[in-house]
Amino acid sequence: MIHQLRRGVQGALEVLFPKECLVCLRGVRGISLCSRCAPSIPALSGILSGRCVRCFGPHIGEGSLFDCEVCKTHPPHADRIRYIWEYGGLPRDFIRAMKYRPSVKLARLSGEWLADSLYALLPDREWDLIMPIPSSPRAFQRRLFQPCMEISRIVRRRVPGSRISALLRHDLQRLPQALRTHDERLQGLKTMFKEPKSHVVSGKRVLVIEDVITTGATVAAAVNVLRKAGAIQVDVLALAQTPVWHRFRARLNKIITPN
Repeated sequence: MIHQLRRGVQGALEVLFPKECLVCLRGVRGISLCSRCAPSIPALSGILSGRCVRCFGPHIGEGSLFDCEVCKTHPPHADRIRYIWEYGGLPRDFIRAMKYRPSVKLARLSGEWLADSLYALLPDREWDLIMPIPSSPRAFQRRLFQPCMEISRIVRRRVPGSRISALLRHDLQRLPQALRTHDERLQGLKTMFKEPKSHVVSGKRVLVIEDVITTGATVAAAVNVLRKAGAIQVDVLALAQTPVWHRFRARLNKIITPN
């Protein structure tokens, strides 16, 4: 009994005062990340002047202040997409440690960073519902927590009047997205999520929380079911986005026509 109690206390102390970096596993004392593994947050003030207000990609060429040339041809499914990192280098290592090691502490730290960036990315902050992208059942069994839910709980503190809704539900037979090829992700796009109850979503403004936008299939599927349920606005906030997404936008729009 005393031995078990001692082990429990030791485990709790290691959570509060970690002995190793949660990303690279180098020895540290009392901190979660070593100086080598903490991704820097980009300077967000004024960043919209150089990016598309809709997809957040580089604003190239003449034309509307609201849509880049890519959005004019292949508009995204969401009203607005925002993220703080390009997926690579330290951000990639950080996110992979959060998801696959896995670490609730890193998920909550991610939530703090997104919350701190929220006003610069989406100044109005007027949403009724905040909806995290759920982990697949298989991923949840392995992690025992939902990264996007942990992030959402912290982001919600910066959105007065909003509440978290966990209405997005995966098809129980699906493999986790990380185990599927890009083509497999696109093939199951329309059946990825069950449509939420319309009386909860109808007429609501929704903020979807994602960790990484890869092909964009997960985000497109989530936005699609929310639109069908009557959401009047759907924005997406993510930690990171990969360059791959832009290559799949035409194919996504052939499967699901954005509003």
